[in-house]
Amino acid sequence: MNPINDERRNGWICNRRACRTGPSNMTKVYVPARKDSFFEKSNLTESKVFALSYFWLRDMGKVNDKEYELNVGHTSVIQWEQFFRDVCVEHFRRNPPIIGGFGCEVEIDETLVTKRKYNRGRWVRRHQWLFGGIERGSGRAFLRLVRRRDASTLLRLIMKYIRPGTTILSDCWRAYSQIAALPNAYRHLQVNHQLNFVDPQSGAHTQNVESLWQKYKNMSKRRYGINNSRYKDYLCEFLWKKQFGGRREAVFNFWDQVAALYSC
Repeated sequence: MNPINDERRNGWICNRRACRTGPSNMTKVYVPARKDSFFEKSNLTESKVFALSYFWLRDMGKVNDKEYELNVGHTSVIQWEQFFRDVCVEHFRRNPPIIGGFGCEVEIDETLVTKRKYNRGRWVRRHQWLFGGIERGSGRAFLRLVRRRDASTLLRLIMKYIRPGTTILSDCWRAYSQIAALPNAYRHLQVNHQLNFVDPQSGAHTQNVESLWQKYKNMSKRRYGINNSRYKDYLCEFLWKKQFGGRREAVFNFWDQVAALYSC
């Protein structure tokens, strides 16, 4: 392979006779450098894509700011940020966020989120619940949108995302009353928020998971709401940045995962 790098093309030409095409096998095969990579269908330079990823990972600036700073079209910014989000979605598809275990404590809670949907000429509000848990110490978390917060829904998700032997801390919502009876040997501590923020006897509280809700809702407000059709993608973005988005590690972690997904 001989490299080509000019204003028109960036890639390789294979000089092997076996790679040649055409009637007389005289046409050399050109292989674009971006073939089968994360950049394959992009008209932007790699440097601009890297810059966009940096702004996105650091939550820096609005879309208009990025357009101006990088001389990139509005649609390109929106599309690339969704491509970045897709990486987060694929990571959690391959690596579900299972948390807890023996000796670990996990706080769980649910919060109401409002989604707007256009119906018969007007916007209507539809309520959904966001259920999740956060592991003390590591800060690792899971989030799931649910239509109902009944026992059958929440207990199933608890067994799916929280390892056996975990100490689970929650409020006194009735759906949690059977946690200790589940076959996963959970230890369950509760705090009655009508009486205390911290249980005076056990010390149980859910302040970490409540802080998680506040951070998520702040992110949503900064973006003037979230596209309903992509709500789950934004949840994955939020979780990814929480787990991998440290100030010094975010860019390396992101592109390391891109490299694992694409042959770039």
